[in-house]
Amino acid sequence: MDQIIVKTPIGKIAVDYQDGFVIEVHQVADRVRASSKKDPFAVEIQKQFTAYFSGDLKEFNLPFLFKQGTDYQLKVWDQIRKISFGNTKTYGEIAKKIKSGPRAVGNACRRNQLLLLVPCHRVVSVSGLGGFMGDDTGKLVQRKQWLLDHEQMQ
Repeated sequence: MDQIIVKTPIGKIAVDYQDGFVIEVHQVADRVRASSKKDPFAVEIQKQFTAYFSGDLKEFNLPFLFKQGTDYQLKVWDQIRKISFGNTKTYGEIAKKIKSGPRAVGNACRRNQLLLLVPCHRVVSVSGLGGFMGDDTGKLVQRKQWLLDHEQMQ
């Protein structure tokens, strides 16, 4: 497995990849040094993340694999991938599509290992922003708000 660290406006993001597939995208501590690998797939990853954060890319086109996830989680993530750039859906709207409950959808979002590629930041609570990556009030929720604002401005 290889990894590239991308510096972004919401902090550093690690993208783990193997055999031409992204297998995990997650935040890392700011003290982790950004990397610049030269293999073609790493270059494409860097290019797409840079384009997304500069407002030039609305949909990632990177092949990925889920390294884990239940059938239910895969169903939720599939619905979330259908939410287009700049739009949101509530946990309840996703739940209704798959005949489930909003809390279960939120739990699946919390387990998402492909940050931005499966855009869980586009899933909000009926009464407001909702949580992000298991956080309900802190820095991670601020990142969710930043991502939503970024997409609305484009």
